[in-house]
Amino acid sequence: MNIPDTLNDGQRKAVEFDGEHLLVLAGAGTGKTKTIIARAAYLIQSGIDPSKIQILTFTKKAANEIVERVKATLPQSDGNSLSGATFHSWCNQLIVRFPNLFGAAAYTVIDPDDQLSIMKMVCGNQNLDFGKLRIKPQQLIDIYSLARNTKKSLTESLRIKLFKNKKDADTDYEISTIKPHVENILRAYQLKKGEQRYLDYDDLLLVVSTQLRTNPEARNILSQHLDYLLVDEMQDTNPLQWDLLDPFVSICKLFCVGDDAQSIYSFRGADFKNVHLFKERVPDSEVYKLEKNYRSTQEILDISNWLLEKSPINYNKKLQSIRGSGELPRLVNVSDEWQEANWVADEILNNFTHQDRTFSDHLVLARSQYYSKSLQAVFIRRKIPYVTYGGRKFMQAAHIKDLVSLLRIVNNPYDEIAWIRFLTFQEGVGEVRASRILQQVIENVEKDDIPNILQNAMPGEDGSKIAKLYESIKSKSDVGEMVDTAYEAMSLGLAFRYRRDWNEKRRGDFPVLKLLAKSYPTLGEFIGEGLLDNSENMNGMNVLSESKLNTAENKDHVIISTIHSAKGLEADVCIVLNVSPKAFPSAWSLDNLAEIEEDRRVLYVAMTRAKNRLILTRNTSSISAVHQRALPTNMDSKTDDADTYFLNDLPDNLVEQLIVEHKFGKVNDAASPNKIDLSSGMDFS
Repeated sequence: MNIPDTLNDGQRKAVEFDGEHLLVLAGAGTGKTKTIIARAAYLIQSGIDPSKIQILTFTKKAANEIVERVKATLPQSDGNSLSGATFHSWCNQLIVRFPNLFGAAAYTVIDPDDQLSIMKMVCGNQNLDFGKLRIKPQQLIDIYSLARNTKKSLTESLRIKLFKNKKDADTDYEISTIKPHVENILRAYQLKKGEQRYLDYDDLLLVVSTQLRTNPEARNILSQHLDYLLVDEMQDTNPLQWDLLDPFVSICKLFCVGDDAQSIYSFRGADFKNVHLFKERVPDSEVYKLEKNYRSTQEILDISNWLLEKSPINYNKKLQSIRGSGELPRLVNVSDEWQEANWVADEILNNFTHQDRTFSDHLVLARSQYYSKSLQAVFIRRKIPYVTYGGRKFMQAAHIKDLVSLLRIVNNPYDEIAWIRFLTFQEGVGEVRASRILQQVIENVEKDDIPNILQNAMPGEDGSKIAKLYESIKSKSDVGEMVDTAYEAMSLGLAFRYRRDWNEKRRGDFPVLKLLAKSYPTLGEFIGEGLLDNSENMNGMNVLSESKLNTAENKDHVIISTIHSAKGLEADVCIVLNVSPKAFPSAWSLDNLAEIEEDRRVLYVAMTRAKNRLILTRNTSSISAVHQRALPTNMDSKTDDADTYFLNDLPDNLVEQLIVEHKFGKVNDAASPNKIDLSSGMDFS
């Protein structure tokens, strides 16, 4: 077996594992992706049919990258049938492949915008007393999704989403008052989805997991098609995803890679216990650890290890640097965010000018994009190019959704959201007229074909034109040609509707959409998979905005990112902003130790992004109020310690401490809030 010589002993042991189920507990920078790639290649070289190996991760980009790297290690064509997907995409594939088994044939997958539209329709029902609730439709969607992804009750979900998890008599009374009305609305929402044959993202997982847990025949069928399930980023899975994985313990062999110390997405429902309790939950399972770090110097790992060791949770790992020693991390004390921003700018410019570092050698991390506003303003003034991470998803862009609405009604004539969007796109058709046309469609779709219905609902040239367009798309078998036909018919309307930035931003997306569509064999798969698998920007970089310094042409730029968007990133110099009391841990976490510990993991993720230089900034006015107190050890208990602070008892030998004085003079004055125009061509949203 050709196992790469570059694997260390721990990686090789995991790759060659011959037992039933394995969790690879992979610390930051220890080569987890390399290990899962080698594992897949090893199985294929051992004679396992690649089509019976499924790789699961959290983005299509990551799944594709893993599959392609596996293929690159194998002889030509050996891994062509290997599959990689996201959880939601894979469930959609199973539903499409076995429609009768899962009972979800001819359904349309809807995105979060569609969910909100349906909820608004439901809330418009006068019988549901929505007006009495003082809750926004989006909040209802959030409550609904939290309850299903975390397996929490409606009461718990209301408490978390509406009352910041408060537990007192007044909150209990409020919840008991609104709960019956919320329940009625959510039941009506579920009914509406069923009537319109919609599946939201959570439904995809629920449909598959429910059937596998309750139907032995379903498990037997899938066991014939699957031998190994390889799961990446296991720490980011939520209880619903665990419910999906659990039946596969008896269907195939699990190989899961993750790090409980990097589980930082509880606000999305992620539960670090899916990694932490793996051996207890999965019979005949083992846990191997990867602790040799290839990214950071030992000094950076020392402070990261120390942070975990201070936790009441036993993470049971200690990272060791393969690269050896380097410089001590720096703890920089500043008086305010403007001094902090100028110090960061000075540091980067000095590194760029005198230390032969590029701008792209720098990664700046913050708890939120909002906190980095002053930094961005200073970067603009001092001409430091940068990009910020976040952004609107490709398939959710308005101009893309306009065109896809036509394809959606061809795929599913019951799709009310798509009908309204497509009809109101037509000149002279408003929401009232569109609703009337929709009513005729819904009433007659079982007894007449759609073109005839459209002819009757929209007499004259408009009805004839739309009917012919519908027939033209329906007659094609190539999804790329369907996109072409739709674009040809709608391009003038699209150009007019988005005339302000049509040529600069939007027009070029449609060739990409066609290319994307051509990779799917059926329209239904394109609509479902396209929404799920291509939810990141098509260039692979999730960029929210960029400074007006020609960064599109100049690839050398600083990255400013939230910590939650930084997993997978690394940089020679990593600067973590405002590691201060009430930020680490956040003020919102101080009454619950479980939330404090999640914030500890957030800081751990931030610090382990650094390769050679780690800089932490903190506010002197905040730390002056800190007094050390012991933390409770019960994860369910609360603490009233408002001064709980991760770096409160940090040993001096782990960091170089710097105090930044007011040394900027006029430069600092120029950066004060009343001197800078924060709207200077920059979108800070």
